[in-house]
Amino acid sequence: MRRTIFILIVCLLLGAGLFRVAQLLSGPRAAAKSSAEGAGKFTPAVMPKFSGKDLPGLSSIDSEYTRLVEAVMPSVVSVTSRRAIEQNARAADPFEVLFGPDKKQPQQRFETSLGSGVIVSREGHVITNHHVIEDNTEVRVQLADGRTLPAQVVGDDKQVDIAILKISGVKLEPLPLANTDNVRVGQLVFAIGNPFGLAETVTAGIISAKGRRDITDNKVEMLQTDAAVNHGNSGGPLINLRGEIIGINTAIYSKSEDGGWIGISFAIPANIARRALDSVVKRGRIARPYLGLSMRDLTVDVVRPGSPAEHAGLRKGDIIQSFNGKPVTDVPGLRAALDTLEIGEHVNLDILRAGKTLTMLISANTQYPQEFAAWQKSVSDNLQ
Repeated sequence: MRRTIFILIVCLLLGAGLFRVAQLLSGPRAAAKSSAEGAGKFTPAVMPKFSGKDLPGLSSIDSEYTRLVEAVMPSVVSVTSRRAIEQNARAADPFEVLFGPDKKQPQQRFETSLGSGVIVSREGHVITNHHVIEDNTEVRVQLADGRTLPAQVVGDDKQVDIAILKISGVKLEPLPLANTDNVRVGQLVFAIGNPFGLAETVTAGIISAKGRRDITDNKVEMLQTDAAVNHGNSGGPLINLRGEIIGINTAIYSKSEDGGWIGISFAIPANIARRALDSVVKRGRIARPYLGLSMRDLTVDVVRPGSPAEHAGLRKGDIIQSFNGKPVTDVPGLRAALDTLEIGEHVNLDILRAGKTLTMLISANTQYPQEFAAWQKSVSDNLQ
């Protein structure tokens, strides 16, 4: 009986041992098989949720946006300008302390400015910002096809922050300038340029407002947009859905330490840029029109002797109510309207004099900056 029990216990232990060995031997194979089965289960989506036929409107918009950008991109350029700055090479020499100054010749270093521009004639005229090329002696333009060409500054207007460059090359594709009197708040626009040196960058937005003033030292009434504009976008075009230039991107509103874009950008209206361009083409320089008035809240304080205003019959105390039929409410508004004129162009001014409304025809003649500035200063001093 005892032998039978002993044999039974031995058999049970032997069986348990064999079962454990079988588990150990089969475990890796089973795990590998399980892993292989899991890795083989991958079922990707094979069809989009919608086809072009399902959403024809959106598909059409997407295609048209792409066509528009592809059509205008060859006209947008990157502008690189630099100026030489002399520095004394020995200032950085640590051996001067031990051996005295080394009589080396001053060396030059260069400061580089990056910006954008847009081609506006087949002859190679390019519009950009004045502050992109200000005080720089070497300006180069890189086209969308990779060509880099030297550029000449043929016109420069600091007051409105516009500069006109000239390049020589073949197959230049210009863009037309729109009439910005027709720009409406809410219309779609694209900003194209060279932000942070990233050429051919496109952003989209809307016109957020018109007639923005006192954003920078620029006294122009600007267009406001929420299209992203950053450092390097200056001078690039703001484009409408017809592929026309409606503005030249020039400034952003920022409260961040790095001056980055926070959703508000400004562009110089195309009508202002067109006046500068036309002046350069016709006169070889930018000439500004003037009336010969010193004004305060649209009340004429002084009429300059011999000026267009005097010839037209304006007098001290006249109140200017409209400019070419458009109401004007303050001096900056009248100056902004004046900036759109051609030299010698005739305009109608509606004025209020002694309770009566009069209409006067006045010609905007060429302004001579030094002479006119001196006269304005003398008038201002006398009025204080």
